[in-house]
Amino acid sequence: MYFGNDAEQQLATILASQGLAADYLGLDDFGEDEALEADVIAADMLFEADPTPANAQAAAMAKMRASRSKGRRAAPIQRAAVQQAAMQHMQRQAIARAAGKTPFSTTGEDTSSVKTEILPIPPTPIGAGAAITIPVRPIRSMQINSIIFPSLLAATAVCRLTSVQILGLEQLNGPGGVHCSGLTEVRTARVLKGSTAQAGQDILVQITNTSGLAQVIEGWFEGPDIVRVT
Repeated sequence: MYFGNDAEQQLATILASQGLAADYLGLDDFGEDEALEADVIAADMLFEADPTPANAQAAAMAKMRASRSKGRRAAPIQRAAVQQAAMQHMQRQAIARAAGKTPFSTTGEDTSSVKTEILPIPPTPIGAGAAITIPVRPIRSMQINSIIFPSLLAATAVCRLTSVQILGLEQLNGPGGVHCSGLTEVRTARVLKGSTAQAGQDILVQITNTSGLAQVIEGWFEGPDIVRVT
């Protein structure tokens, strides 16, 4: 049985009663919250044992005090739970940063868009009036959308592109070839929508020198990489 804050006075009063024996009584060390709950239990027991108006009022008052105390404790407990969760989140972020990792990631156009590849056609000498086939091997698979020759290169003015084959498929839609000067970097709308060149598979570029002098031709392919996105 719990006697509240004035336990000594109440215990002395009860022990003086001839109807109770001291063997059935004792004192417990309760905390504040447990004490309020004990008040309610003790009041209920007292009311059941002696249902007088005074005991009924005591039971009601004990329950009211316990209810008010729970209401006052609710807000601090909720705040403490929120603060604890926030501290745990900050600790996880600190551990992640210490390990060289970021706790979140951002995705934008720069990291999600497909990249444009540049595949060089290496400088290659061509004799006067000669035709050569230049093998060009990509290291990543890419779609061939443009064939470009430098506009300031002397060989561009006198050479013709007569064939481009990707995996055996001719990219020029007919015979005769195209003058290299029509495929320079200053040409607008030069997207050709060609086939996909596979990594490690040669693109065969055939060029003819129409001049009476030896030339050195070079250029490059452009197109989207179908694998690399970063």
